[in-house]
Amino acid sequence: MLRIGEAATACGVSNRTLRHWEAAGLLESHRMDNGYRYFDNKNMMRIKQIMLLRKLRLPIQDIQRIFVTGELSIVLEVLTRHVEETNQQADELKALGVVLKRLIEIVKSKQSLENVFQYLNIPDHAAALELRNALQRILSEREKAMRQHSSYSNNDIRIIHLPKMVVASYSVVSETPEKDCRDMLHTLVLEHALHEKSGFRHFGFGFNDDNKNYGYEMWVVIPDDFEVQEPLIKKVVTPGLYAALPAYLTIIGERWGQLSDWVEDNDTYRLDWRPDDNRHYLEECMDYFTFHGEETSESQKQLDLLYPIAKISKDNQTIEVHRTLEPKRVLLPEIMLGGCIFPQKENTLLWHKKVPWYKLAQNIYQSGKDWMSRTKEGNNTFTLVYGDASSDTAFYADGKRGKVDQCFAAVEMTKSFESYPGGLEERKLPELEYLVFSTWISPEHVGNIKLKSKELYMAASEYIANHHCKVDPHFCLEREYRKDGKMVDKIELYVPLSHDNEITNYSQ
Repeated sequence: MLRIGEAATACGVSNRTLRHWEAAGLLESHRMDNGYRYFDNKNMMRIKQIMLLRKLRLPIQDIQRIFVTGELSIVLEVLTRHVEETNQQADELKALGVVLKRLIEIVKSKQSLENVFQYLNIPDHAAALELRNALQRILSEREKAMRQHSSYSNNDIRIIHLPKMVVASYSVVSETPEKDCRDMLHTLVLEHALHEKSGFRHFGFGFNDDNKNYGYEMWVVIPDDFEVQEPLIKKVVTPGLYAALPAYLTIIGERWGQLSDWVEDNDTYRLDWRPDDNRHYLEECMDYFTFHGEETSESQKQLDLLYPIAKISKDNQTIEVHRTLEPKRVLLPEIMLGGCIFPQKENTLLWHKKVPWYKLAQNIYQSGKDWMSRTKEGNNTFTLVYGDASSDTAFYADGKRGKVDQCFAAVEMTKSFESYPGGLEERKLPELEYLVFSTWISPEHVGNIKLKSKELYMAASEYIANHHCKVDPHFCLEREYRKDGKMVDKIELYVPLSHDNEITNYSQ
C-alpha cells in the first residue's frame, strides 16, 4: 500500500488530482493507525485505468459515470458517444483542410488579400461555394462542440499582470491541506468582510516541505493597514507578468502540464519564479463563494492557473550564444545512468521532444534515502534520444525531418540503486567515440535566455553528410550542464561513431 503522495509520484499525477478523484467517488483510500491515508493495489490499478481513459480524451464526468455505476450499458453508452464526437471532430478537421487548401490556392493566384475576400463573395463560383460550405460546417461544428464540452486549448492562454499586493497567508502540511487553509482563511474573510473590499482576490499553491510531504499555502488580499494575527502571516507580493489558463479542479494536473509546455516552448517569455519575492505558481479562485460552496461539484469548480513569467528583453536577445559547430572527436568512458523512459508523440521532431525532468526527479527521490550518495555530484543530466531503428540512415542527421521515438532521461550514478520505483531503471553507456557539438552561454546570463539544441542537430546533419562519417544511426546523446545546479548553461550533442557495442540495460 502507498500513501497518497507516494501514489501520486509513482503514477506521475498530482496529489490534488488524486484527492479530487477520490472526492468524485472514483477512488477510496484507507486510513491506517498512523493517521495517514493509503491506496491499496486495487485503487492503484484504478488510477492507471483512469489515466488511460483520460489519455483517450474521455471527460472526467464520463469516467465518473463508468466507475461509479459499474454498469456495462453505461460504459457502452459513454464510449459510443465518444466515438461519435471523435468522428465529428475528424469531419471538422477534414473541412478545415478544404478551407486552408482553397485559401492557399486563392492567395497564390490573386496575390492580394482584397481579391481573396472579393473572390469569396462571388455567389456562383463553384470553388468559393465549396469553401463557404466547409466554413459553415466548421463554424457550426465548433459552436456545437463548445456547447457540449469544457475542454481548452492553447488559445485560452492569456498574459496578465498582477499588481503589488498585500496578503494574509496561511500554509500547512497535513492530509487535507487545501481544506485546512480554506477553513482558516474563510473565517478571516467573513469576520472582516474582506470579500466586500476593493481589490479582494484569493490565491493558493501547493508545495513539498523538506521531508517531501505535500502542503498548501493560501492567500487573501487585504488592505495595506490590516493587522494580521498569528498563525497567519502578512506578506507583500511582488508585481509581475503571469501566463494564465483556466482549469476545473478535475483536470488541474493536466492543465498545469499544458501551461508549463507553453512557457517552455515560448520565444517571447521565460519563467520568472522567485519564491523570495512571493512570485509562485498560483491558483486563483475567480468566484470565491461559488468555489467554496458545498453544493458546487468538483467538476464545476474553476480556477485560473498563473505561471510567473518575464518578457525576454532586447538586451537578453543580444546575449552572445557560443557554439562549437566544428565537432571535437571525444572518447567517452563507460557511464552508469539512472533514469526513466519517456515515449514521444508520433512524428515528434528532435527539438520538440518533451522530457519531463520533474518526473525523473520524483522517481530518484523515491529510490531511497541515500539517493544523493549514489548520484554524481551536480545537477547535470543526460538524454539518450532514440529514433527509427529500421533504417541505416541516422534519424538525428535527417535535417528538419528527424523524428524521435523515445527518450531515456537520466543522471550519472556512482553505484547502483537498491530499488527502482516508478519506472526508474539503470542503463550502462559503454565506452564509445563521439563527435561532439556544443552551445553555451556565460553563467551570469542563465535564466535570461534558453539554449536550444536545434542548431546542433542541423550542424551535425551537414557535417556528417559533407565528411561521409560512419555513425551509429539508432541513438544520439544530449548532455546538459548546470553550473548553478538548476538552469542549463551548456548543451552538448554527442553523435556516436559506428561501434559494435550497443546501449545495454541492467536487469532490475
